[in-house]
Amino acid sequence: MPQRVVLGTKGKIVPPVRNPLLLKSATKLAQEIREGKLKSEEVVQAYIDRILEVEPYINATVDHCFEDALKKAREVDSLISSASYSSEYLSKEKPLLGVPFSMKIILMAKGLRCTAGYKAFENVIATQDAPSVALLKKAGAILTTSTNVPELLMGISARNKLHGSTCNPYDTNRTSGGSSGGESALLAAGGSVLGIGNDLVGSLRIPAHFTGIFTHKPTRGLVPNGGCFPPEKPDQPLKSSEIEIYKHISTGPMCRYAEDLIIGMKVLSSTSGKTLNFDKKVDFRKIKVYYLKEIISPMVPPANKNIANALEKAVSHFEKRYNIAVQEVKMPSLYDSNRCVVNTLLRCVTSVKNIFLGDEKLGFNEKIDFLKAFIGKSVLCVSSLATLNLAYFPLWYRKDRTAYYQKMLEDWTTEFNDLLDENSVLLMPTSAVTAPYHSEIALILPSFCYTSIFNILGMPATHCPMGFTKQGLPVGIQIVGRANNDPLTLACAIELERAFGGWKSPGEI
Repeated sequence: MPQRVVLGTKGKIVPPVRNPLLLKSATKLAQEIREGKLKSEEVVQAYIDRILEVEPYINATVDHCFEDALKKAREVDSLISSASYSSEYLSKEKPLLGVPFSMKIILMAKGLRCTAGYKAFENVIATQDAPSVALLKKAGAILTTSTNVPELLMGISARNKLHGSTCNPYDTNRTSGGSSGGESALLAAGGSVLGIGNDLVGSLRIPAHFTGIFTHKPTRGLVPNGGCFPPEKPDQPLKSSEIEIYKHISTGPMCRYAEDLIIGMKVLSSTSGKTLNFDKKVDFRKIKVYYLKEIISPMVPPANKNIANALEKAVSHFEKRYNIAVQEVKMPSLYDSNRCVVNTLLRCVTSVKNIFLGDEKLGFNEKIDFLKAFIGKSVLCVSSLATLNLAYFPLWYRKDRTAYYQKMLEDWTTEFNDLLDENSVLLMPTSAVTAPYHSEIALILPSFCYTSIFNILGMPATHCPMGFTKQGLPVGIQIVGRANNDPLTLACAIELERAFGGWKSPGEI
């Protein structure tokens, strides 16, 4: 956990992965387990050992369920030994049988805490699984641990007063991002092979970018988003405000190997009622590639040169390998994107305090507590208090401009629909910056426009790692597609992984 960090200094690096079991994709592990070539117990134990090895460096996990995971792994091995089912049957019905997975603590898993990183929710125990967690378990995956988040998700670094701060495995003086920052850090460190998180303004993609892993924000409605916020009230229907905000949340897979995005999305989207061919072979000679170098907007910094170079490499790969024309696009319509996103989200809720804290009587006044923060006596973290107190600040929220921002959204929808068809993708930065120091995290807030616009529009976006800076920090880009064209963005990520190597173990850069 970070203490006082001198800017410009390098922190610790997580030890490299040595166990070869940890270097197999979830897809490959599942295949070898159901074919009897690997024991699930051996795989699960390997990941438990790795979690225990890296946790002192990154502080990424919250609640462990190691004993239960090993018990379930032994049950899987007994099932395979019995030869009761063919490998082909298990591949179809239990495609992740025996494979360990981890999950962001904001999601509910029966019997585990669902704290949202807030002390008042410290003893909230989930009585049922979130739909996304249930789908992975139904597919045979085995939960090993939950992972850290910003307090009440009101921040972009996995830091809170209950579970502490999560560090970046490539440099512990830097953040792994948020709000799925614990999940991204654990995956990048090799402590998990497959995880799930969710994304409202970039909470899947930003942490993935900071830690060099893959993730996918699905098309709106493709993956269920329920069961992801305390206090748990499973017998009560969602309020209208909660229903509105859920429209912009996306639950999705996080992983180290691009092919696992496919199996993850197959499982997570299986109840959507939509039929998407995630196994479709793509002829890249027939696709159109567009790219956007940067979003020019107030307080948004120019794209870091390493990120700009990563984008250029990706564009050049498609252009030269497949002899296709690529086209740069400029989108001046995104100039006011941050305020448009903020206004759109705030219109979804009757009260920021209620949407984060529910109807709980937590015995504090956010304004008084904000003042207490300056003397270290506050109930909440400063980032949470800033959100509660400044959400409706006129500089970025103007109710009287609702019509203006609604028209802006309509124009964006038209612009992206005109640009992207079933055979085209847009390559662009996931963020303008690489992983900042823990103390710098607030400075990157304006860069969320790169990701948040696609939550508001409901479009799919896949983050793909593209290498490292000279300082050993991950860089990446996102691949954006038309709604329900998720298979194409995933296929592009797999292609770029082949070309540029994808995830690399910390300590081996």
